[in-house]
Amino acid sequence: MRVAGYIRVSTEEQAEKGNSIQEQIERQEGYCIARGWNKPIFFIDDGYSAKDTNRPKLKSILNSVEQRQFDIILTTKLDRLSRNLLDLLQLVKIFDNYECSFVSASESFDTSTAAGRMVLQLLGVFAEFERERNSERVKDNMDSIAKNTDRALTRPCFGYDIIDGKYIPNEKEADILDFMFELGELGHGHRMIAKLSNDRGYTTKSGHPWDQTNVKRAMRNPTISGTRIYNMRKSKDGKTVIRPKEEWDVKENNHPAVISPERQMRVLDLMATRSRAKKHADSETYLLTGIVKCGHCGRNMKGQTSRVKRKNKDYTYYRYICASYVAGYGCKYHAVHREDLENLILDEIKNIALSSNKKLNLNISKSTNINDELKELKNQLSRIDGRMQKQIEAYEKDLISDYDLKQARERIQADRMRIEGQILDLQNKTTGDPAIVKSNIEQVFDNITGIDRLAAKNSFRQIIDEVTVTEGELVSIVWKPFVLPQ
Repeated sequence: MRVAGYIRVSTEEQAEKGNSIQEQIERQEGYCIARGWNKPIFFIDDGYSAKDTNRPKLKSILNSVEQRQFDIILTTKLDRLSRNLLDLLQLVKIFDNYECSFVSASESFDTSTAAGRMVLQLLGVFAEFERERNSERVKDNMDSIAKNTDRALTRPCFGYDIIDGKYIPNEKEADILDFMFELGELGHGHRMIAKLSNDRGYTTKSGHPWDQTNVKRAMRNPTISGTRIYNMRKSKDGKTVIRPKEEWDVKENNHPAVISPERQMRVLDLMATRSRAKKHADSETYLLTGIVKCGHCGRNMKGQTSRVKRKNKDYTYYRYICASYVAGYGCKYHAVHREDLENLILDEIKNIALSSNKKLNLNISKSTNINDELKELKNQLSRIDGRMQKQIEAYEKDLISDYDLKQARERIQADRMRIEGQILDLQNKTTGDPAIVKSNIEQVFDNITGIDRLAAKNSFRQIIDEVTVTEGELVSIVWKPFVLPQ
């Protein structure tokens, strides 16, 4: 019999439980002598966990099995191969496809027999149960730490070191973040911020140059504003996914902020406007790209330049036109001349600058976090509808009783009323102070009325959240609620 001896030990197991590599080698050699088999060829994964199959020597064994180089795969114990039942059964299936049996020396069975396959599955169930139970204990412990302490529960992000289990600001990295947010306030995008940071010799926490992805991740991280979020992500089918927001454990003011929450929110909101403008974000031709929307379909209106030659003379027309119409998505031709719209907005800005605070009646947007909360609450309502539908289906299939359905309906209705009340509270919140809008306008007024159109464009982004154009002439303006830095 050609035998491949698979040996695995994690660092913790070797230190705490004595599952040494040499011990496994000796046991496997003795087992082969007792069975009259050839001396095994050993494949050793030193320092690897059995939680998955991503192990180099295990992969080597699989390649050898596919080439039909072995008749038996031997381990000292079942959990040396895998602690996950599905992984274990999949590996055994692969071995079986290539006429190779799996044998565990301690449990004394092999998969060449029906009894051996049955025992294997039973032992696999218990191994999986133990792993899941350990995972639950760890999760319960971490949940308790998250609720009752201010400890750091993740590895340190850019801007912080972790000392004695707490987030401690890293002054050098905090200065880099401050520089990035200054650039964001000046209207630069993630790509330019990365370039200018690299020009200064700044690097990421791991010492690599910045790119736009790393910049975006660093600036959006809620940790830098003093907020700790635990239980945001989970592993599903080998991939990391975001949990529903109601499952997050969020603790504000958990540690010192290196960027104030207000500043982070304001700059991210400003950069989101750049994102909507896409390739026109740094173009001075159209000042309102990323801000102006079609009042008929809600899509952005994009700048469109037309050049016409008439009687040996060239004419150039600048218009904002519905992007949905241009893309052929169904909206009709809705457009407005650039000068007409931009001058109208400019006139409104001048009127606000000259008005007293008492006479101002402005439409001011809700802050980004309120909009995010509203969106999440509405998603929760949709999930509640799904829960109720599942209860009804279970009742129709006689899986639950009338009483169970009634109890479920009452619980779901209570959840619905609670969420609808939260939505109403958020919708009734004061969305901003007209005096702040007026102060912001006064601060950027010179840029808006100056000859530098790119500076004017960035100033528009700083004070205007959205401009809606209906029928090419009816315009509504929504102003941003944030206080601009002096």
